[in-house]
Amino acid sequence: MRAFFYRILFFFGGLFWVIACGDRPTCLDRDTNYVKVKFIDDEGADKSITLTGLRAIDNEDGFPEYTDTALSLLQLPLNPGARTSVFLLDQSTGTDTIGLSYDVVAQLISPECGMDAAYSNLDTTRITFPKAEILSTIINQEIVTNIEITH
Repeated sequence: MRAFFYRILFFFGGLFWVIACGDRPTCLDRDTNYVKVKFIDDEGADKSITLTGLRAIDNEDGFPEYTDTALSLLQLPLNPGARTSVFLLDQSTGTDTIGLSYDVVAQLISPECGMDAAYSNLDTTRITFPKAEILSTIINQEIVTNIEITH
């Protein structure tokens, strides 16, 4: 009889725990403010570039983490308070510019999770590289490459 009582108590306790924890919102954020720029050669293979500096207009500190680093994929952070961002990529051969425009929409994930910014309609306003192609105008974590630049 005592074992039966403990089984019933254990069953209802577990059931209560599952119900109580099931009401919590899942605060997954699939949006990101990073535009993924991939560098390729004329044949479409990945190409590494080495930056001597990376700066953004209205960001006087720049991005020192990219200095003297060889990379074929660059993630550029968009400004959520603006509809454009301009980046200056310093290399030993000179400075290239990537100007981007985009839409930003504030959206409520849930009252518990708060607000998030969703970016869309990515376009280039100025680019000094020989060839650039926008592969995705939507900016989120699932997108592998937004812009492909032949360099």
